[in-house]
Parts: sequence; structure tokens; C-alpha cells
Amino acid sequence: MKVLLTGAGGQLGRHLVAGAPDDVELVTTTRAGGDHPCDLTDLTSLARILKHVRPQVVINAAAWTAVDDAEDHAEAALKLNRDLPAALAGWCQANDAGLVTYSTDYVFSGQPDRSWREDDPVAPESAYGLSKMAGEREVMLSGCRGLVVRTAWVYSALPGNFLSAILGRAASGQDLRVVSDQVGSPTWAGSLAQASWTLVKQVLTGLASPELVHVAGQGAMSWHEFAELAVTRAAERGLIERPVAVEPIRSDQWPQKARRPIWSVLDTSRYRELTGKSLDPVETALDYCLEQWNREIC
Repeated sequence: MKVLLTGAGGQLGRHLVAGAPDDVELVTTTRAGGDHPCDLTDLTSLARILKHVRPQVVINAAAWTAVDDAEDHAEAALKLNRDLPAALAGWCQANDAGLVTYSTDYVFSGQPDRSWREDDPVAPESAYGLSKMAGEREVMLSGCRGLVVRTAWVYSALPGNFLSAILGRAASGQDLRVVSDQVGSPTWAGSLAQASWTLVKQVLTGLASPELVHVAGQGAMSWHEFAELAVTRAAERGLIERPVAVEPIRSDQWPQKARRPIWSVLDTSRYRELTGKSLDPVETALDYCLEQWNREIC
């Protein structure tokens, strides 16, 4: 199976590369590297790569992920989060190829008395969430053989995410102030990558139309609770010298331009129905992530 992976240099992309099955011929692209370097906002260049590679499956791990910056750069966010998935879905539909692309818990708002399901109404409150919702709709309207994978609070042992930021501060002995009134499903990029390959191998070929599926860590906790857990587990492993204080604060006490969902726990029962597999609890996945802390994943 020939698979084209966009965003191969990001935290999810690197885990997808590391976890690629042996029978997959993986072709990668990043802005300045991979097998076919490409600025993915240039859809003409993207079309040339697709025509040359002729993948059987496209996994789109490229995205605008800077949530607050999207408030000031909404059009730029739309180019990666709406226009790119739309172009890939159109090509896949025309060429009988499968597509996996990713969306976010930030398409939801409100606080139901349960986890969010795939068929719940979306109502994003940020430019980032709006751009992801627009990308979802483009894929669903395309009719392609595609999976829109909604996930949440993705972290890894790589730089540039919540976990690496808080443990970096903790390692230097700094106490932490972390929001306690936003509750979600922290998701290790390694678990998300493994689940993605499972969906490609077990589900994608049998699809007749696009489908939404939630993939996220099992459990619900606040950012504060996750930070406390991470600091404790990191200290136990010797990754930081000692635990530091983790002070709970309200969302309005932390500077942020974009509104975040107060409740963004995702129901992943559809993933279990499709694959027969369960996703790791948050605590288990965090331990797997911390095992990788001092080594490269790929």
C-alpha cells in the first residue's frame, strides 16, 4: 500500500512515520523536507505531487495548530485547515484513494452530561475551531473514501506541546500555574498514530462514504490534573529532579486570545465499534510517552 503522509515533521507525523506498518510504502512531505518538499498552501504544487506519487491512501497530518494565533490569522488557518483537506478529498474522490485527516475537540462548545459523540452538533467559539469545522465539512461533502479523525489535547515527548512545556519549566525548578476549569481527553501522539494505522488497515478500504470518528485518550481530566500527574510521573522516572507545585487557576487568569471549550471529552465508542480495539487510558499513555523522553522516536 502506497501512503502519502503530509506534515511528516510534526509531532503526529513523526509518530506516524515511526509506527508505519512494514507493508506500507510511505512517501512523506513537509514544507522543507521529506521525500517531496512542499508548501501545502500551494495547491498547484500539491497537485503535482499527488499526480507523481499516485498514493492509494493520503494521511493528512498537516494543520494550522496555533490556536491563539489563528484569531489574528484566520485566513491563513483556513488555508491549512479547510482548503488543504478539501483539495486532498477532491483528489481522493477522483482517484479512488482513501483519506485520513484530523480535526479537533475545539469544534464543540457547551457542557453536556456526557462525552461528545460524532453526531453531536458543532459550535466552535474560536477561529481555529471554525477552520477545523470548515475542513470537516469539505471532506464530508466530497463523498471520498475518507475518515475525519477528531482528537484532543495532543502531546508527545517532542518539543512544542503542553507536556514538553510544563516539564521543561518543572525541570528548571519553576512552579506551575495551570488552568483547572477546562476538562478534556489528553491524547498521546503515539496512541493517535497507532490508532490511525489501525483505521487505515481495518476500516478505510471498506468505506463507501466519509465518516467521522473520535480518537482520544480514555478518561477525563483538567489541564491542571494532567499537569500534576505528569510532574509526579516525571519525578518518579528521574526526568525532573523533584515535583514542583502546580497551582490551579481559572481560564480568565491565563492570557489567551481564543476561547477554549470548557468540556471537550470525546466519546470513542465508535472507534471501538469499527476496529474492535480500545484506546489507552490517559495514565497508561502518559507512561508510554515518558519512556520516550530521552530518546528520539524516529
